[in-house]
Amino acid sequence: MRCNPSYWLLGLVPIAMLSWVAAELERDRVESDLSRRLHEALARGGYSWAAPALSGRDAVLSGKALDDFDPARAVAAARDVWGVRVANAEFGRAAPLDRYTWSATAKGDGRVVLGGYAPSDEARRTLLGAAKRSFGRAEIVDEMRLARGAPDRQAWLSGAEFGMQQLAQLKRGVAQLDQLDLSMSGEAATPPTYKAVRTALLGGRPRGIGLGSEKIQPPRVDAYSWSARYAEGALSFGGFVPSDTVRAELGRKAKAAFKAVDIADRADLADGAPDGFAFAAGTVIEQLALLKSGAVDINGKDLNFTGQAADETTALAVRKTLRSVIPQSYKLNEQIGYPRDAPAAASGYVMAIASDGAAIEVSGSVPSEASRVALVDAVRARFPGKTVADKLSVASGAPDGWQQCIVAGLAALPRLKSGRAQLADKKLSVTGATDEYSVAESVPIDVKAAVGQSCQSETKIEFSGKARADLSWKAVRGADRRIVLQGETPDATSRVRITQAAQNLIPGVSVADQMTVAGASSQVWLPVAIRGLEQLAKLNTGEAALVGQQLTITGVAVNDSVANAIHTAMASGLPEGFTGRDKVTIMTAVEVEADKCEDMMRATTERGVINFSRASADLTQDSSETLKELAEIANDCPDFRIEIEGHTDSEGTDERNQRLSDRRARAVADYLVQLGVPQGRLSAIGYGASRPISDNDTEDGRAKNRRIEFGVKVN
Repeated sequence: MRCNPSYWLLGLVPIAMLSWVAAELERDRVESDLSRRLHEALARGGYSWAAPALSGRDAVLSGKALDDFDPARAVAAARDVWGVRVANAEFGRAAPLDRYTWSATAKGDGRVVLGGYAPSDEARRTLLGAAKRSFGRAEIVDEMRLARGAPDRQAWLSGAEFGMQQLAQLKRGVAQLDQLDLSMSGEAATPPTYKAVRTALLGGRPRGIGLGSEKIQPPRVDAYSWSARYAEGALSFGGFVPSDTVRAELGRKAKAAFKAVDIADRADLADGAPDGFAFAAGTVIEQLALLKSGAVDINGKDLNFTGQAADETTALAVRKTLRSVIPQSYKLNEQIGYPRDAPAAASGYVMAIASDGAAIEVSGSVPSEASRVALVDAVRARFPGKTVADKLSVASGAPDGWQQCIVAGLAALPRLKSGRAQLADKKLSVTGATDEYSVAESVPIDVKAAVGQSCQSETKIEFSGKARADLSWKAVRGADRRIVLQGETPDATSRVRITQAAQNLIPGVSVADQMTVAGASSQVWLPVAIRGLEQLAKLNTGEAALVGQQLTITGVAVNDSVANAIHTAMASGLPEGFTGRDKVTIMTAVEVEADKCEDMMRATTERGVINFSRASADLTQDSSETLKELAEIANDCPDFRIEIEGHTDSEGTDERNQRLSDRRARAVADYLVQLGVPQGRLSAIGYGASRPISDNDTEDGRAKNRRIEFGVKVN
């Protein structure tokens, strides 16, 4: 039998193919096993950033290391894996983060999410372990990423663990580390935990950890209650208050209302207070102070007020206040008792306060002991350091509103050399003497305003000084549409009347009041000063000066007719003893023409729009039409210089406002040059906030003060 070699060859082919397939399958299994063990070893060592790639037994490691020693450690960990041969390692170094942040978020649904960055796998495992210890059975979701740039690791880890310990006490919230500053927000589970967490954050943080922000809300209480108890010289609070601000405000009111009384505040912080709680609680504290003893309970919107008053008048006054002041949304229940045998005033109800400049005497009747103490304390506060003789007695029958009336009289007495304020039933009489003319004139007005409708008032103040007749006053009208009022006025009323007259007689100007009150008779002085303003209103620029009994008008008039009218007014019609003179020049034809051009530019500016982007000198698109009109007017007045003024409101610093106004004035000048106005005819100047034309306390006033103005000058 002959052997055919071709048959042998045909048999070897499938054997070779089967051998190759078996080898490949075994290689895949070996690589898979080596890869699994290599990944596990790198993860155990804290080198999960190192990514291995296998070809047979040869491993290539790559990735970005977190520190300088990690590449060598990762290679060593890979070499320790049995069966692995490290062929190559291609490592870079991760760039450090400029802002290293980490956070833990308690979702309130049983999950806690750890996010941000961790400096290493070891630190990540430490934080995961701390989270499990702090949050017990909660599901911990790890969304942290490894990154370089962490601050001091020991302090950073202690801050993160501390944050999670506090977060675990909240219903929900977030703890965040920004570098080494810890911030926390969320809602506390109970009042004690709210207090504990805030106390820990404010004073119990680990060393090196700062406090970024604390926005922890107190727990919400559905059955909201608050109480106050006053007895035996002690006041205590219990229940809940909605915030530390409200707590402080109630404490301030308690200290002001209760003199020399021990105050114990045991109220916890909790959300859920009814509307108007702070106002209602503050009101009942003030009324509780008027009683000998009492208790207040606020449960939701049920307000129960009980107590014992010294007399009927006090009880009625407290009851009246509670019923008129407590918000109607509250259900008020008040029970105030008092002794039934308080004596009545013998003949009419009279109380008085007398001052001789050295000592004070308080006499007559008051409705309660608390009222007596309060009135004497008020007198001592008005006359610090003076001896106060208390001759008051308690009697019923005080008229309604007696407190407002006697306090109005008391307020007037410190302004007098000597005086007396007496309330007899519903009539207040204030008498006294002063050597200040302004005081003699203003006290009757102030007393009448202070008593309102509570009682009638009669005031007689003797002026014992010498009224001045040598006052010096003037009003200056400049080319910048401003009137500056300077010097002395006889009294505050004259000062107001002068300011109002300037605004009414010369519309569209800003009035700067730089006047002072000297103390003199205004009966004749005021009409003369207003006569001066009337003449000043006829001038383009000028000054009205009233020195002693001489009224002088100087300035520039538009024509002879105006100058003659001023001369006639100054030559006759002044009160006896007053003289007048005028020094008025006439504008030239060129000045009149310049004045017309300026009026046209100002009218166009007031009618149109010149706006800038906020806090910048960039003109807005809607300014273009107005600026085109202004350019046409400027080119129609070719013989004059044009001064562009920039003005701002008072927000910001003076230096910033000055620079901004300069840039805005220059931006308008540059725009006019683009529209064909010769640059040599334009000048720009900024005045910042130094020349307001309205009130900077309102948005409307500030808007008016942010403006561009134009002045036309003769070359």
